[in-house]
Amino acid sequence: MGRSGMPQDMEPLFTDEEELEGKSLPDAIASSDGEISDLEFSGDALEGFQDHVEFERCSFHHVSFAGTEWARASFEQCRFSSCDFSNAHMPKSFWRDCQLTDCRLVGADMHESYMERVRFKDTLLSYANLSGSKLSRIRFASCALDEASLDHLKLRKLALEGCDLTRAELFGTLLKGIDLSTSKIEGIRVSDRYEELKCTKISLDQAPLILGLLGIQIADL
Repeated sequence: MGRSGMPQDMEPLFTDEEELEGKSLPDAIASSDGEISDLEFSGDALEGFQDHVEFERCSFHHVSFAGTEWARASFEQCRFSSCDFSNAHMPKSFWRDCQLTDCRLVGADMHESYMERVRFKDTLLSYANLSGSKLSRIRFASCALDEASLDHLKLRKLALEGCDLTRAELFGTLLKGIDLSTSKIEGIRVSDRYEELKCTKISLDQAPLILGLLGIQIADL
C-alpha cells in the first residue's frame, strides 16, 4: 500500500509541489493550500484580490503585483528582481530574509507590516505607505522614498544608503543612531519638537537644512 492507504499503482504521479512546477503564479496560487515554496516565477502578472498566501524560498523576476489586494501576504527567504508592486494594497504583510532589487512599489500600501532582514536596492517606493510598520535590520540602498509615509515606524537597525527621502513623512519615527548623511532629506516632515531627528548622523552639507527646520539661520548663508 502507498501513502494514505492508496494502492501503490494508484499513487499520484506528482507531489503537491511538483504539480506546481511550471505553472504561472496565478495558477500556482489557485492550486495551492495557501503555502508555496521553492518555486521560480518569471514574467507573470497577478490581479485582483488575493487571500492569505505564504511564500517561502521563492524567486520572482519581472512579476507584476500592481494593483493587487491581499488579505495578508507572507514572504520568507524570497528574492524579487524587476517586480512591480505599484499601488498594491498589502497591509499587515510579513517579510523576512528577503531581497528586492530594481523593483517598483510606487504608491504601495503596506502599513502595519512586519519586516525583518530585508534589503531594498535600486527600488522605487515613492508615495509608499509603511506607516506603523515594524522594521528590524532593514537596508535601503539607492532607493526612492520621496513622499513616502514612514510615520510611527518601530525601528531596529535601519540602514539608509544614498536614498531620496524628499518630503517623506517621518512623524513619530525616532531616527536615533541612523545615518542620513548620504541621503536627500529636503522637506522631510517631522513633529514640531523635532524628536525624530535627535541623535541622527548628518553631513555638513545637510546641516543648514536641519537648522532651517529648527528656525535657525546661519550668518552669511
